[in-house]
Amino acid sequence: MSLTDIINKFINIGLQVIPFLGTVAFLTFLFGIARFIKSSGSSEDVKKNKGLLIWGVVGLFILVTIWGIISFLKDEFGFGKDVIIPQIQIR
Repeated sequence: MSLTDIINKFINIGLQVIPFLGTVAFLTFLFGIARFIKSSGSSEDVKKNKGLLIWGVVGLFILVTIWGIISFLKDEFGFGKDVIIPQIQIR
């Protein structure tokens, strides 16, 4: 097993874990929205739930950034050309 094979295994593991963590961050964001709407009367609850919203957005931003860095480094150093980048198709 060469160093390239080891690096490819770590890259593939990272690219498989990131979508799962992205789902968790997105669900945290949605949960924060639901709680924010529910607690519209109490200012203390609004502050708490605003924190959930912020952490959900921060988590998504970090995961997308890590995904981009891994994809860039993988292409730049030639560890493979099979990186899948999510795209939206507008019809």
